[in-house]
Amino acid sequence: MHSESEKMAVAAHLHVLMRRKMGRVTDVEWLVRSPEYAQEITRLACQQAEHPEVAEWGAKLRAMLFPKPPPAPVPTPSPVIARVGTVARYVGGLR
Repeated sequence: MHSESEKMAVAAHLHVLMRRKMGRVTDVEWLVRSPEYAQEITRLACQQAEHPEVAEWGAKLRAMLFPKPPPAPVPTPSPVIARVGTVARYVGGLR
């Protein structure tokens, strides 16, 4: 989890890059507070093939603001019980 000051610092850096390289002015505080605004600005930044530094910082801010959920745990297989005649025997592991 990233602190608000870390998010603001990355947003401010992206703001400066977008203003200098693209002539695009953004609102740094709104960028951190509004998910819809952040989605659109980071999308624009990440599309900047001619300005790879803008794309890199846009991706960095997107990752901070919208972290991917952790992968779902892999279910562990349950032991198999085999019936031999009328006696149930454990199958599938050490005894």
